[in-house]
Amino acid sequence: MNDRSEREILARFLARARRRIFIQTAAAAFARAAVVLLPVAAAGIAADQRWNGGRGSVALAVLALAGAVSAAILLGLRGLGEKVRSALRLDQEARLNDRVSSAWEFLDQAELTEAHRAQIQDAIRRTEGLNLRAVLPMRWPRLARFAPLAALVFALSFFVPSIHPTAQAHVGDDPVRLAQLAQLDELKQELVAREELPKEVEEVIRKLEEMRRQFEKGEISERDVMIELARMDEALKSKMTQLGVENLESEMNAILPHLSASAATLPMAQAIKEKDFEKAAAELENLADKVEAEKLSKEEQQQLAARLGAAAAKLGRKSSDSFGGDLAKASESLEKSDHEGFSGACRNMGDKLGLMGKSQGLKSICNALALCKAGLGQCNSIEPGYHLGPKTEGKGTGGLKAGTAASGDPFGDEARRLADSYKSMLQIAGQAGAGPVESETEITEGQLSRSQLSAKEVHAAYAAVAEEVIEREDIPLSHRYHVKRYFQAIRPQE
Repeated sequence: MNDRSEREILARFLARARRRIFIQTAAAAFARAAVVLLPVAAAGIAADQRWNGGRGSVALAVLALAGAVSAAILLGLRGLGEKVRSALRLDQEARLNDRVSSAWEFLDQAELTEAHRAQIQDAIRRTEGLNLRAVLPMRWPRLARFAPLAALVFALSFFVPSIHPTAQAHVGDDPVRLAQLAQLDELKQELVAREELPKEVEEVIRKLEEMRRQFEKGEISERDVMIELARMDEALKSKMTQLGVENLESEMNAILPHLSASAATLPMAQAIKEKDFEKAAAELENLADKVEAEKLSKEEQQQLAARLGAAAAKLGRKSSDSFGGDLAKASESLEKSDHEGFSGACRNMGDKLGLMGKSQGLKSICNALALCKAGLGQCNSIEPGYHLGPKTEGKGTGGLKAGTAASGDPFGDEARRLADSYKSMLQIAGQAGAGPVESETEITEGQLSRSQLSAKEVHAAYAAVAEEVIEREDIPLSHRYHVKRYFQAIRPQE
């Protein structure tokens, strides 16, 4: 037997011994880590199940198990050391009197004496009959006896009940849940029906679909749905703020009479009154084409320049982010017959109208989200003995004893009269000869301009504010109920 074959035989045996030592050390380290980490993870999972609906339980479990496995691997590798160290441990456990470690050191020498060869062969013969499982048995630490208890606590932590009321997995017999799902479906249909959906609306629809799926399966509660709708509303309002169109809207309301006074800009003004900003931008582009093609007479151009100049003077601002600067540039370009300058000013105003149209679309989506939140809260009134619809005459009055008498309206007659008066307030007269319209008349300097405000939008705005206050402030449940019923009572009919 030559030196190479002896070294290979001894190396294979040491490799088996090192694997056994690694398993022995890693198992003991895993048991210690499990006893420490699993109870800590169980406490975190129990808290997550209790107050967070179990959203982070899987992550905590994976983190704890990964930590225990990582500790076992690191300590197992650290316990191996060099091959000589493993050979010394094998000699100690098998009581070989350093035969294996000495033979491994002899094989590293360049030349071997007869005594060295004899000792190497003796070590190989001794190792051939060794049972490594018996020589290197599993030695569990004292803490290992608590490992089953830690594993049991870890498993039971997933079954801690949540403090939030969870939805039912099957909602076929729950009229409240069916009505709430119908509200979410109605909101989705309203958003999908919009033409040329912007990126923000597509994101809202995607989140709405995911939220509806989770709500139907019972993975989230009604409160979670309300919170998510509020988050989407805040995100859209943040987008509206980034557009920076608040000043543009006030400027447009101020110059609208001047635009309506000119025949050239009258179509654009009418489109703006109808909140059709895309059409207004198209009319402005058509006006620029007419001026460039010289389809307007000198008198019409002078009149248009005077109107635009008056509108610019009313605004006063001539910066690039204001309509005043564009109107002043357009007026000067018409006076100088600078068609290119007039077209550039019209393009800038068209871009601003596009931003206003986008802001108007986001605002309508926010109103739809507010209506959906109000509708979800109103669905809680669908209970045995109560139905949404026309209210019946109550026997008692409102006040502190509202709802205690045998009445279909828990607020009594006062709330119904308040709702009727609120609807009557909206039926006010417009301009002379226009007849009664559902609008509010706003008087400004030297002009009358109407702001068409839908009763549903006004109700949704105030209901959303009330809902936000209820969520943030510490308000008794009885008071919350009366606030919700109040907004249900004054909700405008279709």
